[in-house]
Amino acid sequence: MSNSRDFLPVGSGYRPDRCANSGGIRADLIHRATLCPICLSLLSLSCCPRHEPVPRPSCRDRITQVSVINELMIGRYNGVMPIPVLLCYGDFGLGTLDHLDGELIVLDGRAYQARGDGVVVEVGPDRSTPFALVTTFEPDGQFPCPRVGDLFDLDARLDDALGSKNHFLAVRVEGRFAAITLRSVHRQEPPYRPLGDVVKGQSVWTRGEVSGTLVGVRSPAWVGGLNVPGYHWHFLSDDRTVGGHVLDCRVREGRVQYEVCRDWLIKLDGRRRDRPPLSNQEKRRPRALPT
Repeated sequence: MSNSRDFLPVGSGYRPDRCANSGGIRADLIHRATLCPICLSLLSLSCCPRHEPVPRPSCRDRITQVSVINELMIGRYNGVMPIPVLLCYGDFGLGTLDHLDGELIVLDGRAYQARGDGVVVEVGPDRSTPFALVTTFEPDGQFPCPRVGDLFDLDARLDDALGSKNHFLAVRVEGRFAAITLRSVHRQEPPYRPLGDVVKGQSVWTRGEVSGTLVGVRSPAWVGGLNVPGYHWHFLSDDRTVGGHVLDCRVREGRVQYEVCRDWLIKLDGRRRDRPPLSNQEKRRPRALPT
């Protein structure tokens, strides 16, 4: 049979004639047994490599979207992101303003509103957006804009030049336009009507021989329900007096710049508030964005 001293650590101070003091020995052993794992843990931590903070991903090649298109389709027009915050996510893009108050054009870091009456104004810091797409525009390439007779032709020629449709594309076309047809909508008030009903009363106008910039986004085919596949164009003239959603155009001359956006960030409405339940009309899935 093993002696009890065989189970004691060296240097424990055990002697047979000190059994009367076994309580102190036991306490000392417990103290040592507790400290050893702690010391080993601290030693192992001190040997671990130090990790630097993970850097935040760059906004390069990222397109940021506020809300989803189906929210807009069913008439959710209250702003969910202030314009100053939107401009922190990008300096180039498009969308609309709270209350569906006209068309939003973001160009060179400034936000402009094309109102329902056709007047263009710079957007103040007190406004917000229910839906928008913006990016920090850093072109991946450029080429002369082909002379085209209509917007459909422009879309097709750009598809031929830009290739793959699996990513978002931000497209900037600076040029002179023989004619351009634009639209906008007037400010809406609750209870909001679905977008399809609102655009039946849209304002449409055509301008000839105007210089300016097409602000465009091409969305992949797989974004249905979250965005609208294909091209979405807004326009702003060089003198900042003409703008809106583009229905048609004839390009005399110009230059195309494009950026491939491989990172898609969607910012949903994060405000804490109760939202009214969907009506029966809202529950019907929107089929397409009116053109």
